Amino acid sequence: MHDELKKYSDMIYKCIRCGACRSVCPTFGEELSETSVARGRMALIEAVMDGRLPLTDTFEKIVFGCAMCGACKANCPSGVDVPAVIEAARAELVREKGSESMMRYLAKRSLKDKKATDRAFAMMALGRAVYGPLAATPLGKYLPYQYKDFKRSFPSIPSKPLARRIPELSIAGKSRGRVAFYAGCVINYVYPEIGEAAVKVLSASGYDVLYIKDEVCCGKPLLSLGELDAVRPLAERNIELLEGAGVEAVLTACPTCALTLRDDYPKILPDSGKAARLSGMVEDVNRFLIEKTDIIRLTGNIGRTATYHDPCHLNFGMGVKAEPRELVRAATGGRLVEMDEAERCCGFGGSFSFLNYTLSGKVSARKSRNILATKADVLVTACPGCIMHIEDALKQSGSKMGALHTLQLLAESIK
Repeated sequence: MHDELKKYSDMIYKCIRCGACRSVCPTFGEELSETSVARGRMALIEAVMDGRLPLTDTFEKIVFGCAMCGACKANCPSGVDVPAVIEAARAELVREKGSESMMRYLAKRSLKDKKATDRAFAMMALGRAVYGPLAATPLGKYLPYQYKDFKRSFPSIPSKPLARRIPELSIAGKSRGRVAFYAGCVINYVYPEIGEAAVKVLSASGYDVLYIKDEVCCGKPLLSLGELDAVRPLAERNIELLEGAGVEAVLTACPTCALTLRDDYPKILPDSGKAARLSGMVEDVNRFLIEKTDIIRLTGNIGRTATYHDPCHLNFGMGVKAEPRELVRAATGGRLVEMDEAERCCGFGGSFSFLNYTLSGKVSARKSRNILATKADVLVTACPGCIMHIEDALKQSGSKMGALHTLQLLAESIK
């Protein structure tokens, strides 16, 4: 019983309840409840593992109330990987209670393969076209995510995804190597302009860019919902596609995808040498540009002041913090204004913002206030999910400030 949790038993018992996580936890910062912080959740998970607490609905709500930002892990003096433990707890809930929630059902159906995901996002585009105008009418109050203080806005979904906008192989003028670009779902279907910017910047830097159009979801949405078994075929498919691609690196512009390919795939497929080899090839595109290219020399001043938000999975997960700032400074002629709490979670957390929108809205409102206090012209970050959630928060605050990916800023600034 609780086999998934027992894999992390040593780590669970290492939590010393010191409270270091309280000061950095975005959900605790808003709720001020012990069950909304890592040490409280760890205590409950330990009780479940020891048989002192059943898998109640209340326990499920607490475990799924985590944004999975990783700030607790980064600040834990005992080195406890809290997000991994919480994912294991969620997998136990699904294994023992079943996949009864509508979100889990829809996620499994929508992400199981490329065709299913294409259909799902086509339906989302249609739904978004209806939802947006309807939300502005008196009937809007009956729609999901249209609360008194938080009225969620969703980005428009373009008619042509990235897979229909760029070739599978983009050849640089003076090629110095070849890289693969793994776009992920949000960039492919919602923000294809980020993928186009990636190709422009990497090509200008002398790299041929391979974009495998049959790529499937990295699987993180399913992992975060506890659907571990549904992730394995996605991991196997992506590994199969990227294996033998003849590239020196697999680059991502989505930190969540990067963490999944690099850190989760070897855990999901522990006996797969291919998963381990892919893990060693995965790099964040910002770090790659700084370490392997002369992109700084190619950029010019766009004439705008920017502030930068640290995506949690990029900063805490990938350890990438300085490189995006270097790129922003290069593109703005040094006009980077640091915001307060730049490292603090924006509240997105993938499924977290849909399951806990009121709480995620409180977290993002704090981020929005810090952004607007800088008086910058544009918010820049390196995560498409953060862009989606922060743009929503900025709109709710009444601001018209836009949000860009670092790659979009660079593409705009290339001479």
